[in-house]
Amino acid sequence: MERHRSLRMTLLLAAGAAGCSNAKSPEIAVVTLGEPQATPPDAGVPDEQASPGPRPPRGVGWVKERDGTVHRATRVRCDATIDQRACSGTERTFQCKTDADCKEGPRGKCVSSFGQIGAYCGCEYACESDAECGASEACVCKGTGALREQHSVCAKALCSVDADCPGSTCGLSAYFNGCWEQVTLACRTKEDTCQSDADCRSSDESRGAACVVTDPEGESVRWECAGISCAIGRPFVVDGQPRAAQGAARDDWRARAELDVASLSPEVRELAAAHYAAVAALEHASVASFARFSLQLLALGAPAALVGEAHRAALDEVEHARLAYGVASRLAGRAIGPGPLLEAATAPLGAGVAEVVEALVEEGCVGEALGAAEGREIAQRAGDPALAATFARIAADEERHAALSWRALSWMLATFGEPARSAAERAFSRAAARYAVDPAPGPAVHEALGLLPARALGALRREVLAEVIAPCRAALPGLSCDRIAAQPSSPPQASS
Repeated sequence: MERHRSLRMTLLLAAGAAGCSNAKSPEIAVVTLGEPQATPPDAGVPDEQASPGPRPPRGVGWVKERDGTVHRATRVRCDATIDQRACSGTERTFQCKTDADCKEGPRGKCVSSFGQIGAYCGCEYACESDAECGASEACVCKGTGALREQHSVCAKALCSVDADCPGSTCGLSAYFNGCWEQVTLACRTKEDTCQSDADCRSSDESRGAACVVTDPEGESVRWECAGISCAIGRPFVVDGQPRAAQGAARDDWRARAELDVASLSPEVRELAAAHYAAVAALEHASVASFARFSLQLLALGAPAALVGEAHRAALDEVEHARLAYGVASRLAGRAIGPGPLLEAATAPLGAGVAEVVEALVEEGCVGEALGAAEGREIAQRAGDPALAATFARIAADEERHAALSWRALSWMLATFGEPARSAAERAFSRAAARYAVDPAPGPAVHEALGLLPARALGALRREVLAEVIAPCRAALPGLSCDRIAAQPSSPPQASS
């Protein structure tokens, strides 16, 4: 338990360093990972030992059930129109110049877009049928289920239609983890830990988690609850979803970055620039998250010290955004910054005790502790000294933010009693289940640039859950000392 000792001790001091620790043992309530509960047979999942459940409903094409889940009963042709306008020639970046340059997929179109890396000209691909997609892929129509893309897409297909899944259905998973979307078709099975998005939400509110397939390339594919997983920092969640500003070509939101990019290929630079622009946008949104938190603290009558720390944390996030926009700009070779974040002015405050506590636990006590560990890991693996220094700075700040969250939670438990305790218990259990699995794989892996493999991040998060979160939870007066039961999707592995 020495790897995360410093982080653990910082948070234990913030939490009060008491609770249910065993005085005869130098260790404190380490998490024991156990088998997850199998989905009950009456949820519509096949079970050879149970009485036969209802057969999948008949249908044609894409079928949406009452619980919001979507499955594919039969193959169907899609509208392959891509409505985005063609490139004008005035964009800052050109991945293509004409439709003829777009050859990596079907019906390629060279379009003008404005994203986290500024105005660019890039390829979009649509499909009309499975035949136009690659091996083990299927064509998912525009507007189907939770799909965010504004045109049809070729998706990873572990099944094609319901008939490929005896006694079950071929479900559509559209997993947006806060930065990018991963679309998959996969059978529903008795190994799944959820059936619909409703299984991933508390009785009070949605925290942004969805029932999806997070690792279609894994040895054991299953549907499970997953949410925000792609960036360090406290997200700005509105209506259960992380919000962030679109990118803009501006120079006033970036710090100077001395990153050496001469040896990087254009493709690697582009992927890394897009990644860091997305990270920067979420760091920028964290300013709004802490601003809202400071107002919530005022509404609940918090001590001046906590309110002051929340405001200082918001200023830290301003600098984190500048650092990340600086890295993204350096990689892209042009100025990248944030556009307007309108939700910062229109998002509800949400100052109820249970609502504030649940957000605090998931986004602060757990999320920022994981962010601190992730930032430190990237700093250690980064091949460039400037990038390592950037993440070392961010990791130190995130550790202080996590400590603030644990202090605030301790105050709320002492002040509001049972409502706060119940909300914290729910949120800790939900966060443990969410982060015990590997995050979705990113668009690229490049450890020297801080783009870590999904399995390495998953292993790191499970370590932090066991070695940091569990003992700190046990140190809080009033919370149960039950061991958290959560099964990793794969055993911890070091990246190759």
